Amino acid sequence: MRKSIDGRDVHKFHPRNVLLVAITQHDEEWYEAEVAHDVDHPFFFEHPLDHVPAMFLVEAGRQLGIAIAHLFLGVPRDILFATESFDIRFTAFAELSAPITIRARITDRRYRKGELTHLRLDGVFHQAGVSLGTMGGSCLMLKPAVWHRYRKTERAKMPE
Repeated sequence: MRKSIDGRDVHKFHPRNVLLVAITQHDEEWYEAEVAHDVDHPFFFEHPLDHVPAMFLVEAGRQLGIAIAHLFLGVPRDILFATESFDIRFTAFAELSAPITIRARITDRRYRKGELTHLRLDGVFHQAGVSLGTMGGSCLMLKPAVWHRYRKTERAKMPE
């Protein structure tokens, strides 16, 4: 297995939880990532499987959005990401024996006071020339103080 990207770029502390090996930018909107599927991962492969689990691919897609924001769009690493939505459709199994790539594009960016605060990414999972499915998702990008204010408000709404 090849060395993964820096865990700070996907908000992961343990290197084993970084699911992307490399990310390239093809133009202002399109990106491609190589996925590193570790069949010994204690969470995603907790029991013997003959394919890469869907949740593994979902997490790889989520990490791609975060990494693009940090590596290509200038979003500082201390910014926190709050998922708004995921739209996922799988059409084939991801096999253990071949590399997986994600080709994705940014379909919506929103700014506030010159800072990126919202991002939507839509992409396709590929393996050996076959489309495995599609995934899209959007997230908010929040400064830590704003994140903590939102979380405090949300917790106050929860019944005891």
